[in-house]
Amino acid sequence: MLSVGNAMRWRSDNAWKVNLAVGVGVAGTYQYSRDDKVVALPLIDVEWRNRYFFSTQRGLGFNWINSGQTLAGPRITYDWGRKQGDDAFLAGTDDIGATAELGFFWLRYSGPWRLNADLKYALSSHKGIRGAFGVARGNPLSENSSLFVGIEGHYGSKKYNYAHFEDGATGINDVTPYLSLIRNLRNGGYVGVDGRFSFVLGRADTTNLSASYGHSASFLVGRRF
Repeated sequence: MLSVGNAMRWRSDNAWKVNLAVGVGVAGTYQYSRDDKVVALPLIDVEWRNRYFFSTQRGLGFNWINSGQTLAGPRITYDWGRKQGDDAFLAGTDDIGATAELGFFWLRYSGPWRLNADLKYALSSHKGIRGAFGVARGNPLSENSSLFVGIEGHYGSKKYNYAHFEDGATGINDVTPYLSLIRNLRNGGYVGVDGRFSFVLGRADTTNLSASYGHSASFLVGRRF
């Protein structure tokens, strides 16, 4: 839900680039759940010399490839896991422990188009692999406003899907179209709104733990330095 804060590319002449934001979001109590929860959304995103970054959205990583049009490299993220007490539908299931994830990301810009892909491996807990791939197009609405229209697919390995959906089959778990609207303000400020709707597929759709659809919405107010 923090991705809208980094949806728009921006440049800085300083060695350090800082993006700070706060917001609120609504999403499922767990992945593809039937119940919702409201969460606070703090975004802290710091990058040094367009290479090294630490972010509550992107994780801790390194732009190994940085050609201006392509960004790619390794990163470490964190999955908070889930507990059966998070939702009534999880009663009787095993808790999924929190774990650091080692991954690799790829991001390509081509005119108004943006393509992305990443893989993440859980270093502990279920030790599964999850991934995402997508495409989006940026559409300027005015001098200071842009609308991004995109779609993503999310993948789970056998271990990941068994832990989350009690079905150990590898496959695509959802297709998710989304909209992100960003309005630039004075002195580096901005506001962003993001909405996503997931069509749950494959084994994730056949389990009693999952609804047939997932959704999330978020609102951020931030400033770039």
